[in-house]
Amino acid sequence: MRPWDVALATLPPALWAIAYTIAKPAMQTFPPMFLMAIIYAVTALALYRPSVGRNTPLWALIAAATLGGSLQSALIFCGISLVPSTMAVLTVQSQVPFAVLAAWAIGQERMNGRRLGGIALSLAGVALVVGMPASVGEFRGLLLIVLGTLCWGVAQGIIRATSTDSGRQLMGMMSAIAAPQLLAMSFLLETGQRQSLSSAGLYDWTGVAVLALGGFVAAYSIWYGLLRRYRIDQVAPFALLMPVTGVLIAFLFLNERPSPAVLAGGAVILIGLGLVVRAPTKTDLQAA
Repeated sequence: MRPWDVALATLPPALWAIAYTIAKPAMQTFPPMFLMAIIYAVTALALYRPSVGRNTPLWALIAAATLGGSLQSALIFCGISLVPSTMAVLTVQSQVPFAVLAAWAIGQERMNGRRLGGIALSLAGVALVVGMPASVGEFRGLLLIVLGTLCWGVAQGIIRATSTDSGRQLMGMMSAIAAPQLLAMSFLLETGQRQSLSSAGLYDWTGVAVLALGGFVAAYSIWYGLLRRYRIDQVAPFALLMPVTGVLIAFLFLNERPSPAVLAGGAVILIGLGLVVRAPTKTDLQAA
């Protein structure tokens, strides 16, 4: 990767970590799916340009928006509402092996024993974190997050295989599809939408703005732009920066102190992910 792209790749994980942390207090005011419908609507307004042609096949766009947009967000952010932010940020790292597995399944990446071992180890770390909930609510929350990361990983494989649109245009089109889906899901499964709009204050709307403009408009525009030019196993390593930022922010601003067991599970996740993203493929060896 070019030095400028390496620098760009460090931004989305930091922005996502901030977004996941901010989402926790924001969901005390807004129902999770309703909050994400607002976020995607803002993102679509900021990025989608109907006059710009579409290069991604329609079926792939709808599948990626549904899996990597509405379903992923509904599952992950409903999960975040039930667990501490630190635990959520660590568990979200399962998205990397899921993305690599999805890309391998559709022929975009090569697989070897070391990478498979890394995937197994990282998922074992997720199981270690998920297996230590303090309540039934936490267990449900972590399970929802893992299912959400699985949806996200499959969507990344689809995008990598089919899309040639710019990162901004792709995220804009996906958001335009995901926003009404999430709104419909919210009115079917949640209550209190009108009350949240009337009771939200300046602090709440500031959180929404940071989530939308930082965690979605900026982060995903950069991410999908990089994914268009590089392989998933080249871009995915930068997601490892997310736990560092997320744990630090949760400690400083939410006063969350992760237990040694949760930190141990996070360490196992990161070690496994290191094997996933650093393992040489056959293509790499032949090029060498």
